[in-house]
Amino acid sequence: MAATAGQVAFAMEAFRRIHPVEFQRRFLSQETRHDGRAFGQFRATQVVKGTISSAQGSSTVRIGDTTVVCGIKAEVCEPDVRRPDEGYLVTNVDLSPMCSARFRAGPPGESAQVASEHIFRLFSGHVVDLRELCIESGQAAWVLSADIVCVRHDGNVLDAAIIALMAALEDLALPRATLDAGAVTADRSATTRLTLRRRLAPATFTLVDDAYLVADADDAEEQLATASLLVVLDGDGRLANVWKRGAGAIGRADIARCIEAAAARISATGE
Repeated sequence: MAATAGQVAFAMEAFRRIHPVEFQRRFLSQETRHDGRAFGQFRATQVVKGTISSAQGSSTVRIGDTTVVCGIKAEVCEPDVRRPDEGYLVTNVDLSPMCSARFRAGPPGESAQVASEHIFRLFSGHVVDLRELCIESGQAAWVLSADIVCVRHDGNVLDAAIIALMAALEDLALPRATLDAGAVTADRSATTRLTLRRRLAPATFTLVDDAYLVADADDAEEQLATASLLVVLDGDGRLANVWKRGAGAIGRADIARCIEAAAARISATGE
């Protein structure tokens, strides 16, 4: 008797749960992926700005089932004496058990800390001109605290986090601030927007099972990852950053192909 579609689906799901590595290998060896995508195919990306009313700038980004929310709060602080004409950008990536059982409660884990630091290096001074955050030289400046929270984790959180911060900065509206008698007054009826130096577009590629290089890996594929490659291009298609993580080998020719694929994706989607 032929198996019904429901029986086949049940058997595949049972196989996936009992033998997750072999399940992925069966698809990858046939030059496809378990969700039907080709190796170089990205999932759809959705970006919505202004999703947090209490923040000065915010966004929500979805890449497949991965969902990231970014909110930026602006507060007045005293500038660094070494850089009296600059403000600050602070980035914090939150990966909690709410988004995936892979993460634990408590202080930020290594993945979140590394992501926060790399995003800070990408944006501070390169995208955000910190001099635009100066209110009064040596006396008052804005500090932008960007909280990037993963709500649902299904792989490729770093791309989603970079896109979310970029969108939140584009949404950011700072109150017109003046310094009078040592006190800062913020006029919220008059706002200004930052002049962003460039727009960043990320694309991450993952080496799965030390043999298959795929674009935009989901959570199941990431659990078999031996290396990953982040490619970041700016709005003019120029290379802004390449960052490899993991011990797996990704050769120069593969890196060149990843950069070409990232450029093609941006050209096709306008991201």
